[in-house]
Amino acid sequence: MVKQAAALILIRNAKSGIEVCMLRRVGSSRFAPGAYVFPGGGVEEQDKSLGHTMGITATTDYATEKIAAIREAFEEAGILAGASKSNITEQNRKRLHAGEISFQQLLDDHDTCLNLDAVVFYDHWITPEGAPIRFDTRFFLTTMLEGEGQELIHDDAETDASCWANPADLLAQYDRKEIKLMPVTHVQLKRLSMLSSVEDALTRAKQCKGITATLPVLNFDESGKPTSVTIDLQEGVVEYPVYLKGR
Repeated sequence: MVKQAAALILIRNAKSGIEVCMLRRVGSSRFAPGAYVFPGGGVEEQDKSLGHTMGITATTDYATEKIAAIREAFEEAGILAGASKSNITEQNRKRLHAGEISFQQLLDDHDTCLNLDAVVFYDHWITPEGAPIRFDTRFFLTTMLEGEGQELIHDDAETDASCWANPADLLAQYDRKEIKLMPVTHVQLKRLSMLSSVEDALTRAKQCKGITATLPVLNFDESGKPTSVTIDLQEGVVEYPVYLKGR
């Protein structure tokens, strides 16, 4: 079964260029344990319901997926993209994450609106056949709006570390085997490392038309064990080792 998912690439300008929000997944996670990832997760019914409440009926603008990406980023990283966080407390974020309150109720209680236009559809990947957990994930790009309390705080549940970091620095750490990255994350960071500013990144993302799904392919040895993944990118064909917990 392939689960619909959404991920949010949060970026900001810094002296060193672009910085991106990264979270490290806990080592006990079933998916990408120990890896640094972008905030994201599965699309839920509440995301669809909130989209209807907002009066959004079109399916081509990925409103439901945008809402899911924004919600997941708030749950996991404490940053409410496309809005000023205002007076939403850490306690209420935890209540949302625990399912004690819906995202719509949280926004209504704090008189907060989402600007979905500030979140740009950027890329689309589907986990390869043969993987134990598969996701059909749309990636969105946005910058953090300045607002009271907009501070990066990982949830200490699904993630145990967080940072704002330069993409090139993250890639260098990966090469030195200091951090773990999934192939999709490595590809996105490599693309971001070639851009000089948030404005440049968002302009390029908005210019992308006709985005099609990237479909990585697992390669297996004679015993049927996956050994690598081949990905046909717009930059050319690349090959990565399969992601393993200990790698």
